[in-house]
Formats: sequence, C-alpha cells, structure tokens
Amino acid sequence: MSFTVRDSRLPGTGTAVRDYVPEHTAGRPLLWVHGGAFAGGSIDMPESDAVARQLARSCRHVRTLEYRLAPDFADDGPLPPDPAGGRYPAAQHDVLEAFADLSAGGAAFLGGASAGACLAASAAVTLRDERRSLPVGLVLVYGVFHPVLPIHTDAEGLRLREMTDAQATRWVTRMALNYAGTEELLADPHVFPGQGSPAGLPQTLIMDADRDILRSSGKRWAEQLRDAVVPTTERVVTGSAHGFLNEPASPHFRDGALEMARWMRQVDEGVRAL
Repeated sequence: MSFTVRDSRLPGTGTAVRDYVPEHTAGRPLLWVHGGAFAGGSIDMPESDAVARQLARSCRHVRTLEYRLAPDFADDGPLPPDPAGGRYPAAQHDVLEAFADLSAGGAAFLGGASAGACLAASAAVTLRDERRSLPVGLVLVYGVFHPVLPIHTDAEGLRLREMTDAQATRWVTRMALNYAGTEELLADPHVFPGQGSPAGLPQTLIMDADRDILRSSGKRWAEQLRDAVVPTTERVVTGSAHGFLNEPASPHFRDGALEMARWMRQVDEGVRAL
C-alpha cells in the first residue's frame, strides 16, 4: 500500500510532527511516540520511522512527533541542569498537543515504545483525570511504567529477577529521576502511571521483549490494568531483547509490528460493532 510522508509543525508549541498517510486509510489513526530514555531518540530513528512506515502499509494513518527531551545524563554524579526545559511535563504536553490535533476529527489510538510507552500511558492518565477524550486504545511496547522496577514473586518473576542486573536497575531509577526532575514527582501517576490506579483507561495492548529488564514493569502494569478491569492484551515477543523495534530487518520487528496492526484492527472492528 502506498503512502505519503508529510512533515509539519503544530500551531501551538511548534512541535514537529510527521504524518504517514496511506492512499486508502482503514481504521483509526495512531499517534506513535518513540523511546530513548526520555533524553534521546528522534522521529528519524527506526523505532519511530520504520514502525510508522510498516503500519502505514496496513492502511493506517500514523503520526510521530519530535517531543522535547530531558537533558542527557551520566550514570552517576549530580544530574545536569535543564536549560531547555525538557523535563516533565514538557514531553507530555507535546504528546497531548499532538494527540488532540490528530483526534480532532475522531477517535485515535495512542502508543509508544520504551520511554515513549510511559509518555503515552501517562498522557492517557492525564486525559482521564482532566475528563478529556481518551484514546480508543493504548499500544504500549517494552515500556517503563514505574520509577523503580517491580520485583515479582511468581514462577515467571523468578526469571525476571534473574534478568534484572542491579546496576541496570539503578540506571532505570536514575533515568526516571532525570526525567521527573524531583524525587517528589517520582510518586506522581501523571509522570509514571504505575504509581496510581489505571481505572478508566481504554483497552490496552502490552507487548514486552522476552529478554528485557523492563519486562518486569510491563508485567506489573498489565496486572494493574487487569485489576482495574481495563481490557488488557499481554504479549511477549519470544526471543527478543529491548529495542527490537529499532531493528527493522529482524523477525522480532516483523512479529511485533504485525501484532500491533492485528490488535488495532480488532479494536476497530469491535468499536464498529457497537
């Protein structure tokens, strides 16, 4: 399926967005948010561009955005100042603006990968609490939803603990603090959605990498969603590692993109049947 790629800027903050518009669209559009530890990444990286192109080939309009980034940070020492103002809530404001513009003509999906999954989910929490229109569904891939990685006690959790290196776990918490800016904000579900109740959020796809320390956060977020009676589909891409959507030549990219397209198509069909 052929599609066009259009770069533009939103009228409010001037946020750069890129729309992948198929010649013939089917289903609701998707705002897709790239990852990069809240401090890196761009709409040119495969996790953004290649994913959008793959989904556009399935006749879905996809928008990506160049949200404001938190400052780059080291593994230790004082966190850097943020002269550009990219820490919370800057990126979330950009996501909310891009989503409001995309969904002005009707319901849309919202999703992202890694830090982008957190931005998508926390934006949905903000929309819910502000009583604004919610996405028709959330597509969350190998996301981080908690500032401290959860520890599981079941049989699957044993494997997750084995994959959780102490140094990597500390890095995740440092990444979270660098994005939030203050210790107090780490407890705010508008920053990290796993810190509160997801009740009232839309149906959600959680897709995790098989060999990924962040999988413990995705697993726990899926449990929280189900406990809150949010329709939740949980998938693990067998054999994959974190960031597999950044490797478009890999079978894991293909499997993940196909699952995303399949799930959104099912949601579209279910909404039409109502």
